[in-house]
Amino acid sequence: MSTSALDPVDGGAALASSVRELASAIRALGAHAPRDPDALLTAEDVGALLGLSPRTLKDRAAAGVFPHRRFGKHYRFSREDVAEIVQLTKSEVRPDRGGMRAA
Repeated sequence: MSTSALDPVDGGAALASSVRELASAIRALGAHAPRDPDALLTAEDVGALLGLSPRTLKDRAAAGVFPHRRFGKHYRFSREDVAEIVQLTKSEVRPDRGGMRAA
């Protein structure tokens, strides 16, 4: 039986090499992570900002009217998406929600 297979020094060197390789892979992944963790907003976040219902945002995003990102069934909006949505909704005519009407 070979003693090198049971040698703790060889095992330690292999472990250290594996840890360095793992650390390198983690650093590489971290380099591609978004710098701003709040870069993508939920429909609920955007709805609260713009006074629109999250359902309306999701429906219009699904129809291709509003820019968005989709992860499975989840809709996310970047700050650029929100700015474009603001521009799109400015030109819409909003229905009168009550009050007095001119005769």
